[in-house]
Amino acid sequence: MDSATMQRKIKGMFDEYLQLKSDSEFVECFKELGEVNYLAAISEIANNLMDRRPDQAEQIVKGVAALRTNSVLPEDVAVAGLADFAEMLEDIALDAPNAERFFGMLMAAIKVPLSRAAETLGAMMNDPSPSAEPIIFVYLKELIAADGEDKTREAVEEAKFDVAQFFDKSKQSDDDVKGVLAKNGLLPLFSKFA
Repeated sequence: MDSATMQRKIKGMFDEYLQLKSDSEFVECFKELGEVNYLAAISEIANNLMDRRPDQAEQIVKGVAALRTNSVLPEDVAVAGLADFAEMLEDIALDAPNAERFFGMLMAAIKVPLSRAAETLGAMMNDPSPSAEPIIFVYLKELIAADGEDKTREAVEEAKFDVAQFFDKSKQSDDDVKGVLAKNGLLPLFSKFA
């Protein structure tokens, strides 16, 4: 499927979902894209989401979550599609002030495992990018909202999730990380810093 057709179909899916708010209809529309197009579709979903108002984005990620809940979207495809989009995210964030927030919401909705969060951010992790930290904070807060603090803490411990890897290299000391986690209300997730 060519890029213009994919853009049109994803926009149509979003517009229909915002009117009907039907997860099952969203899932069916996604399936119609064909499995061979799922990778490109996830990247385009992320791209289209960046142009939405916050209230629309919050609704749309619920539909996107249904793709994983209904076992339509394989984890590997979800991670790869988001990683493809992440390569452009910093540039997009210059014009889309909610880009980092929406991307973190999307990561949580798609149920990216903690063990694959760095992989999902792809090229952003080379430095890491200044965008990585706020994305991870939104992602973690969304996980808490969906699963509760206790379950999220257990997942963090089980995955041996190294949150410092998402920070600027000059701010990866335990004291710096602890301070930022406390400021963002995430300190209870990380027994190492408690």
